[in-house]
Formats: sequence, structure tokens, C-alpha cells
Amino acid sequence: MLFNKEWFSKFMGVFGYLMAVIYIGLGTILFVPGIYSNIPAVLKFSFALFFIAYGFFRLVKLITKKTEPND
Repeated sequence: MLFNKEWFSKFMGVFGYLMAVIYIGLGTILFVPGIYSNIPAVLKFSFALFFIAYGFFRLVKLITKKTEPND
């Protein structure tokens, strides 16, 4: 069979963690003063906070989904 549900489930779990790390990383990169210097500082700050908060939201959501028992 070409499609294995167990493999796809593991892949999507790893992909979810990777995306959470990417969001947090992008938010921290936006805090660096020398990067994207043509964008206003207030806009960079607001997007940085949004990306970091959303990354942590995804990470907590994945962790709680993994630790809660399957009923």
C-alpha cells in the first residue's frame, strides 16, 4: 500500500513541531535590529510578538495533545 497512516501521523507530528520552531524563530529574528531595517520598528515588534505567541500556542497544543490519554 502506498499510503501508510502510521507513518503519515508521525510525519505530521514532526512537521507540527518544526512549524512551531519556525514561528518562534521567525519572531526572534524580527527582534534583531539589523534585519529588515526598511520595515518600521513598531510593525516588526507587533509581528514578532504575534509569531512568537503563535509558535508557543502551537507547541503547547501539540504537547497537550500528545500527553492526554486517548478516550
